[in-house]
Amino acid sequence: MPVAYQLARLARAALTVLLLSSVLTPHAHADAGDFQAMPGLWKIVTHSSAKGAPHETVAWHCVDEDADPWASFASLAPTDGASCARSDEHRSRTSLDWSLRCTAPATLHGRVAFDSPEHYSATLGAEGTEPLLRVEGKRYAACTSPKD
Repeated sequence: MPVAYQLARLARAALTVLLLSSVLTPHAHADAGDFQAMPGLWKIVTHSSAKGAPHETVAWHCVDEDADPWASFASLAPTDGASCARSDEHRSRTSLDWSLRCTAPATLHGRVAFDSPEHYSATLGAEGTEPLLRVEGKRYAACTSPKD
């Protein structure tokens, strides 16, 4: 048999295996709805610059296993009391991106990005400017009671 013929047969066989594996294992690709944050007790450190002065706040937050990632991790809002509505939401396994339309200072962009299931960084700010908020979240433990 000529080498070209054998290579063509091998290529067809490989393509057939590839096609069958994608049909027979439909869950081989990651589901964007399967958000990769671990449930538990999270320490949230928020850095802001209210009226030019740097400010840091620390909060502890318990995230349940079936919690909505938007409510648990993307509840960032300007600290100046502006009225805002979230839109243009995009979600992947490890990040949340959105726009925030506010009465002032106009349209903001938010992003939460997980570098592991137990740590994330987030920002909220107008495009092309320094973020209004920088947030770091780190999971510390399992939640042990409703008061966590």
